[in-house]
Amino acid sequence: MARGIARKEKLSIYLAKSGIQAENALLRLENTKAAVELRVARGRATLYVKREEPAKLPEWSYFLSDNQDLPDNLFGKRSSVGAVLMVRIQERIFLLCFGTGYHLLKGENIERDFGLRVTLNSVDPDKLRSLDKTSFESNPLNSRTQSTRDADVYELHVDSEMDLLYALTGTSAISCFGETVTGRDALTITREMTLDDLPDLLEQALARYEMQLPARFDWVDNIHKVKNDETISILEMMLEDYLADPDLCASVWIGEPEIIDWEGHAGYSFEKNRRAPRHPVLKMSDLKDYLLEQKLDLAVSTLKAIEVYANDGDYHPIKSWSVYRCLYAEITSGDQRYILRNGIWYSVNQDFAKRIDKYLASVRVYQHDLPTYCHDSEAEYNAQAAENDRSIELMDKKNIPIGGPYDKVEFCDLIKGGTDLIHVKYYRSSATLSHLFAQGCVASEAFVRDEEFRQRVNTHLPGTMRLANPLQRPDPQTYRIVFAIATDKELPKELPFFSKVTLKNSLRTLRALDYQVELARIEVQDEFLRKKKFKAVR
Repeated sequence: MARGIARKEKLSIYLAKSGIQAENALLRLENTKAAVELRVARGRATLYVKREEPAKLPEWSYFLSDNQDLPDNLFGKRSSVGAVLMVRIQERIFLLCFGTGYHLLKGENIERDFGLRVTLNSVDPDKLRSLDKTSFESNPLNSRTQSTRDADVYELHVDSEMDLLYALTGTSAISCFGETVTGRDALTITREMTLDDLPDLLEQALARYEMQLPARFDWVDNIHKVKNDETISILEMMLEDYLADPDLCASVWIGEPEIIDWEGHAGYSFEKNRRAPRHPVLKMSDLKDYLLEQKLDLAVSTLKAIEVYANDGDYHPIKSWSVYRCLYAEITSGDQRYILRNGIWYSVNQDFAKRIDKYLASVRVYQHDLPTYCHDSEAEYNAQAAENDRSIELMDKKNIPIGGPYDKVEFCDLIKGGTDLIHVKYYRSSATLSHLFAQGCVASEAFVRDEEFRQRVNTHLPGTMRLANPLQRPDPQTYRIVFAIATDKELPKELPFFSKVTLKNSLRTLRALDYQVELARIEVQDEFLRKKKFKAVR
């Protein structure tokens, strides 16, 4: 058979899940023309071309042509053309998409991150150009970092413990992939080739997919999103078991999935109705009471359907989420730990989790007692703590300009004895704790490194605590950074996992600056933890 003429082609290659062999499980065959067999050097290749849709004018043309005298066919007409080439080789199925052929795929049966893992095992780690990531901070952020020159992964600003990598582009170290390789769910390459080159290329891609990640990228497997529908279904069934079991329900809690402005916040309700009871904080007991009143089961389907409303002082909803999005859960199945956050399940590498717990085991406990928490706000708590203890000075609400992305930060909430810089937070969710640790770290680092920040801080310090010379770098060893958390949980053992990671990173930074860092658990009054409701509007 004569060899075809090599053409430079851009290929987007997907891999079907292992064991999936039926064409109708992978493609929307009702939207394709009759399949056509193509000749390849090895394996079997079948082409599925998308049925042509009637050509039509682009939508924007109606805006320009309304009430206008324009020539016929000025804009032309458009139609979407696409195809999928299905290649069977080594008992696996590859799907190559052309044009709009991607829309023919049934995504639930495609191997997620196939392209990413092939790329991680094929790219030159010092010659990266772009990466896409999502963060595990208080409010997960999706972002893309691109470089105009070759860069390594850390020059593209990725945090190996707090970021989830989901796409990567760089210079290929594998000749058959061409000069540049991009990986997400699909492997995308551009190279000169014919159909007869496909078997070798796909076999190489499969081998690279099945390889262990290189040491430079092994952190990618620390935490990853669970994408298998069957696994998610099992986890949701386990979640229901956890919610029903008194011995396990402590591993599931409810909290805001994002940062809330508590100054303009007057409580939560499970209905938009102004007569609905309001709750000062989100608590699982309040949710269970509501479900009981409504004669609803504590089931995942119910939790996905019910909304949580955050209300202002006039009982107008200012934010809302499904209850499912507000759930935080850490579930263990065998030796595997799973985390539910913001409606998404994540799997945590066991060795990674053990490393985090081992590091936090070294955190010292603050030896001074702090007042019990029974207040409507942290501001009230801080004010009373300073009022009742003459060795404590109030710094809460004294925002200090710092510049950069943080604009202004609180130096701390309380200062005890002139050297203990105490940051206070009532535990509501992973989001609030991540914010606490991050702000404490930023303010403490600026205090050591930024002369202007120290000068500004000095104007807010009480006379007995002011720095004699704010231009002189202070000795961090003389200061103690205290993260004080009002909670009934054991610290740091029962912190949410991603809060543990944020705390660990903050500790690493502060210890490198020679600060002493300690944790304090503030007792919470039993009555405050019991059910509270705002008076409903009549």
